[in-house]
Amino acid sequence: MKTSMQRNLIDLIHENTTITHLTAENHEQVIRALVDKLHEHGLVELEFANDVLAREETFPTGLPTEPHAVAIPHADPQHVRESAVAVAVLDRPVTFGRMGASAGTSIEAKVVFLLALKEAEKQVVMIQQLMELLQNASVLQDVIDAADSAQVVRILRDEVH
Repeated sequence: MKTSMQRNLIDLIHENTTITHLTAENHEQVIRALVDKLHEHGLVELEFANDVLAREETFPTGLPTEPHAVAIPHADPQHVRESAVAVAVLDRPVTFGRMGASAGTSIEAKVVFLLALKEAEKQVVMIQQLMELLQNASVLQDVIDAADSAQVVRILRDEVH
């Protein structure tokens, strides 16, 4: 049985803030593309990108999930107008620092979930729920194989509900 908080996480993921087939050279380009998408819909201020990038330098968010690694960048809420989760499925993986590992340890992330949460205290809970969701390798592979953003959202929602 999934908790109501998990449904809240899924409620923050929408087609209009999901990008499939994103080509990026590095994690900064991915984060900026996702922040641009959130900004386009009035959910964050553009400064949020700098907050996320600064936090990523100190506290990397790459996770060695199977069959492909993911990253869950986030930052404090000072530039968040409304909570949302932006998703990018990358054409080619990009390097993110590995969460909880020594400096310089990295992973090649294929999917990125950018958390923009107004309540900083919910970040840990949301990351844990997202990690739980991504423990299912077939769900992650389905997200990677999705044809478009609507299919990504449908896959994630079907897994939770």
